[in-house]
Amino acid sequence: MSKFWVITKQVYKRRVKTKYFLISLLFPVLIAALIAGIPKMVDYFDSSSDITKIAILSDNPVFVKALTADKKHFQVDTNIKDKKAAQSALEKAKIDGFVTITEKNDTVSAIYTTQETAGQNVMTRLTEDLTATKIAEKSADYKITNAELQSITSPVSVTNDLESNNQLTNHEKDVMSAAVVILTLVIFIFVMSYANIVASEIATEKGTRIMEVILSSVSATTHLFAKLTAIIFMLLTQIGFYILCGAVVLVVGRNTEMVQNILDQIAVFKAYYLVLNLLFVILGLLLYILLAAMIGSMVPNVETVAQFIYPMTILAIIGYWGSIAAANAPDNLLVIIGSYIPTFSPMMMLARMDLLSVSTIGIFSSLAILLLSVIGAFFLTVRLYQGNVLLYSNEGLWKTWKTSLSYAKRK
Repeated sequence: MSKFWVITKQVYKRRVKTKYFLISLLFPVLIAALIAGIPKMVDYFDSSSDITKIAILSDNPVFVKALTADKKHFQVDTNIKDKKAAQSALEKAKIDGFVTITEKNDTVSAIYTTQETAGQNVMTRLTEDLTATKIAEKSADYKITNAELQSITSPVSVTNDLESNNQLTNHEKDVMSAAVVILTLVIFIFVMSYANIVASEIATEKGTRIMEVILSSVSATTHLFAKLTAIIFMLLTQIGFYILCGAVVLVVGRNTEMVQNILDQIAVFKAYYLVLNLLFVILGLLLYILLAAMIGSMVPNVETVAQFIYPMTILAIIGYWGSIAAANAPDNLLVIIGSYIPTFSPMMMLARMDLLSVSTIGIFSSLAILLLSVIGAFFLTVRLYQGNVLLYSNEGLWKTWKTSLSYAKRK
């Protein structure tokens, strides 16, 4: 047992001190901070341009007065009275644009002239202000009171009454869809990172031909378990770091709107769904780590790791894109089949489950298949590793795999 912990500590310390690990640890935090800070940065740099400088060309003073009163969005130059003066001011950048309002046969139309394409917010605000002014003016002509006008224009309230308890509201669907994207992306990134780390860790010692020396003092099984334990500790360190960062953000910013929105979205998840999501993530990562260890034991040297691990990378990519398909068409036949295949189910079944597109029996069936696959991969990896660590073959993955199986059968 002491040799087990010696190897575990040695691998763990060496790996967590690498620049690659530090970058992979901090990079997602920096990205999250950047994403969270983008709206504030946009507001800061765009705060001065919230008010649009315009001129109004209209024979009806009611429209001029209405737009002038909207000081939150528009700064109206009342000195500009004709089109020539407006065009001159626009060319000299004294105004952002000018609105030409015409009335013909009780129809009001407006043209907003600018040097560059007008923003959607400006066009929407102009439309709302002019429409509201037109309605108010016509109401006065037709002698409609404010109360009557409000009664006429008030929208009809339509709500969705769910007869089934197994359905999501629109808000819940939005939250679940966002969660699916984030969770499947996290699984994919961790799989790609740690599968490569596991395979490279084992291949490095094989490439330097010191494996024989190591195995003279410790069994192959102990060596494998120590390596996998160190990699799992690395994974837990990274996850723990993110949990700590998240806890700090929640505590420090508990009164901010952003944190309150996050907590509201988390509250949408039911407790057992959080547990099931966690189980699929953990078992999925364990399956790919075991497969990577198995493949790494067949790699002759570290230079050929990418070549040997390529098929597993393809499986992870299919699983990730399958989860995107599952989020959009959870009842598609290929998606349903894929959600029960162990290499795909951590991502595809997770997507179908979070969108309530699969029964409880289906969820636990997929989870059971995944668990049995992890157990099977564990024993197969242990069995093959004993012969693979001393197997040096440059014949490629599939021929090396056949040779490895023949060695295992002899034992």
